[in-house]
Amino acid sequence: MATCKQMPGVEVLVDGRVMRNGGVTVSIVESNASVEVSELTPKEAAVAFDRVARNALDLSGEEILAALDEGKFDDVDPDAHPGLLDVLMALPLVR
Repeated sequence: MATCKQMPGVEVLVDGRVMRNGGVTVSIVESNASVEVSELTPKEAAVAFDRVARNALDLSGEEILAALDEGKFDDVDPDAHPGLLDVLMALPLVR
């Protein structure tokens, strides 16, 4: 166990692996950190989605939802369209 540099007082045991492509994966094996979970209200979730949409695609959350409903992103590869994957991952906040 070692003290986490980002969160003083929290101790973590980390397991890391080097991938064939040279990347590295890191997992927290053990920690004394406590976790609090609180649910967002529908309004808070809509605000969070809007923030993600604006940061990722410079569109409002409502504009993104309308574009998705119209099928504008049906044939778009999220990996080839920067920011789209972030928005799609945040979609459960509002749908």
